[in-house]
Amino acid sequence: MILLFVVTVFLTTVFLGIPLVWAILISSVLPIIVFDLGYPLQALYLNFIGGVEPNHFIAIPLFIVAGELMSRGGVGQRIITFSKELLGFMPGGLGMVVVGASMIFGGISGSAIADSAAIGSVMIKNMAKQGYKPAFAAGLVAAAGTIGIIIPPSIPMLIYGFVGGVSVADLFLAGTVPGLLFGGLFMIVCYRVGKSTGCDAGGHRTSRKALWQSFVSTLPALMMPVLILGGIFSGFVTPTEAAAVAVIYGLAVTMLVYRDFALRDLPNLMIDAFVTSAIVMVVIGATSVLGWLITLEQMPTILVGAVQSFSSSPWVFLLLVNIVMLILGLVLDPVPAILLTAPLFLPTAVSFGVDPVHLGVIMVCNVAIGLFTPPVGATLYVASRISGVGVLSIARAMAPLYIVAIIALGLITYIPAISLTLVRLF
Repeated sequence: MILLFVVTVFLTTVFLGIPLVWAILISSVLPIIVFDLGYPLQALYLNFIGGVEPNHFIAIPLFIVAGELMSRGGVGQRIITFSKELLGFMPGGLGMVVVGASMIFGGISGSAIADSAAIGSVMIKNMAKQGYKPAFAAGLVAAAGTIGIIIPPSIPMLIYGFVGGVSVADLFLAGTVPGLLFGGLFMIVCYRVGKSTGCDAGGHRTSRKALWQSFVSTLPALMMPVLILGGIFSGFVTPTEAAAVAVIYGLAVTMLVYRDFALRDLPNLMIDAFVTSAIVMVVIGATSVLGWLITLEQMPTILVGAVQSFSSSPWVFLLLVNIVMLILGLVLDPVPAILLTAPLFLPTAVSFGVDPVHLGVIMVCNVAIGLFTPPVGATLYVASRISGVGVLSIARAMAPLYIVAIIALGLITYIPAISLTLVRLF
């Protein structure tokens, strides 16, 4: 009864347009008052503060700063140039460049919005000039940008790992192949669009010299994910320490190597990063309050019993996870969606024998799809603003991308080896 009440109150407040943090807090306070649970309201404040106190959360603002550094310099243009030299000769090559550049940039920034903005500001106009429909070009940028939260480093995976006590290194490894799968399927769509419409039928393969020169130019940026992931996987640094290394390396690359970011630009960058980090941390604090109530009222146990009474099949449970996460992804950003659902789904997943790492990848893939789906898709609105095309027009043009995204999600959900093979190897 209390679980149903909490869900109802939360969804109602969200759809009424109440800010997310207040929606979460209202969903935490009302059950205590309505059902006279007897918990002191001072505990809400203490859990809010305690939720953001753990030292490992320092990694979040550090990764945000590192992503801002790499996205504001000329890194995006260099990645696009390298992708053009590598993929541009194929049918649908310009679309493939968007996907390839997004995958590379996602491995540097870990932010879907930064990825879409950096790539879209250059490529949407170029694709339109080539003959692509502006709506499809914008939709491709919106969809490909979300690969940035699947391929490591990924802030939603970082959050899931911290909240669920799951190895961040394993999550980062597990997200690699699913990210490549999403990218590969998006490229197939680009190939078919380019070939069937004739707008991008392909051209001459670039010379090895030009490819090598663009690779060398991009190499300093490409080394960031190598340093981050290599340091974490080797055990040399923790995820928090890796985030600090990423900031230092980002400063060195943008200010000393590429020299397209000046010291005078740093204050504005830090202010923007601070605002983004503050929003994330306030949501974490509010969700900690709700998590405290969920734990005390044994809601995960109630959910486990309800799901098991419905079906004993892990396939059915994972289908329910996908349905719930896709719906939440329509109205919530990835971080709050993960924070709200991980404490409920993890115990249930363990009872069904589902690997917590596999569950984390599934949840992140779901919220990634939500990022380019109306009505609240963040990357969709970024692409719309850059292209000047309406959100609904973009969404209609994205039909093939939605189809392959759901196919990828289904494969990742029901073939655990896609996510777990690298984890088991390393």
